[in-house]
Amino acid sequence: MKNTTTNRRKSNIVYTVLIYINYIAFGITCNALWPVLIDLSYIYDVSNETLDFLATFAAFGYMIGSLTGFIYKWINRQLVLIFMVATMAFLIAYTPYYSSIYQLFVATLIIGIGSGSWESSNTVWLVEMWPKHQASAIQIQQFMYGIGSIISPSMLAPFVQGIANETEVGVESRKSLLIKPFITIGVLQLIVPIIMFIMFFCDQYERTDRSSSIISASLKNTDVENDATTADDADADAGDVKYRYVKLFLVGFMLAAYMGAEMAYNDYSDTMFQYWQPDHLTATESATVMACLSTGCTVGCLITAIISLRIRPNIIIAYHLAMIVVALSLLYAGRQIRIIIYISNLILGYGFSAMWPAIIAFTERRFRLTDRASSLIFFFNELAVMFSPVLIGQYLTTEPLILLLVEAIYMAISIILFIVITMLVVLT
Repeated sequence: MKNTTTNRRKSNIVYTVLIYINYIAFGITCNALWPVLIDLSYIYDVSNETLDFLATFAAFGYMIGSLTGFIYKWINRQLVLIFMVATMAFLIAYTPYYSSIYQLFVATLIIGIGSGSWESSNTVWLVEMWPKHQASAIQIQQFMYGIGSIISPSMLAPFVQGIANETEVGVESRKSLLIKPFITIGVLQLIVPIIMFIMFFCDQYERTDRSSSIISASLKNTDVENDATTADDADADAGDVKYRYVKLFLVGFMLAAYMGAEMAYNDYSDTMFQYWQPDHLTATESATVMACLSTGCTVGCLITAIISLRIRPNIIIAYHLAMIVVALSLLYAGRQIRIIIYISNLILGYGFSAMWPAIIAFTERRFRLTDRASSLIFFFNELAVMFSPVLIGQYLTTEPLILLLVEAIYMAISIILFIVITMLVVLT
């Protein structure tokens, strides 16, 4: 039994390292399209407004992909993820060479499906492997994604032409330049699926029972070692939680509202800063603000990965919600003072850094994060993101503060739902 446990732990370490490495590539892939939108508008001969729909297709695909957790009863999860990520790799590599914008939209939809499947499933995978440290494991996961999101624009920058005279830079020239970084991104994204495919035959991952959730709290002081558990077994145990699916739906809506706030700010704040009155920021100053946001987020991931070993997820959620509210209030009140803008974005980045992992860790701790539960929650992940262009995009240049209003609404919904969920946990 001791040798079995040791071998399983070694296998878990290898799979964890592979997941983290792939998360860097995943961050590169997911952020590869946005720096080259202008070039793609020339290549596919469409307006920038048309290319804005790429985000909608990606979000819709993500929602579909998140539901793959429901098929793991019949199909091995490891094989599904290998197929999904490999498909993403091939499609992203071919980005500059689709014959029409409609093919690019379909490819983006499929990449979104792969993204939703990978993110919802590997999160459960990490929780299964490291039940006592799931919060830290997920924080590190997000830190790796952040590294990839930083690398992505740096890889693409030397090959992007942007706005230029069409007689100087033709469509074929743009294509030939972009194919180099996109093939590189595809190759990077393909490395881990190939290794996991080999490991499927050499050292296939086996599901392990975990005692981190509220269902297993009574077993916390006993030595529980089961060789494997099925998805059905996990869901059966999780069913002991009263009103579990009601609570999971509430967590899903909370995550949707929160992600709507985070993604809307990430997508539109750069434009807001350059248009708001009376003193708008220059493009360079706005880029500095976004660097402050990224710095706060990266530092926050590292710090929270450590403190989450000692602090419960609900406490982390509570004080990070408070930090986000303080940062947004400070930003609104001090929007005419440059240093206040920088400081508030630094705080805001720190606030954003731990919310998503903490919500997932809270769900695992209280309601058991099975494959099916994860699919249900992650389905809501991009729900609000799909509607942000309608709520914000068309008003942003004339009424830039609309972004802060939408942020306030999303955050208010998140806080209310968090209070309701917490009360349900206490009362039931």
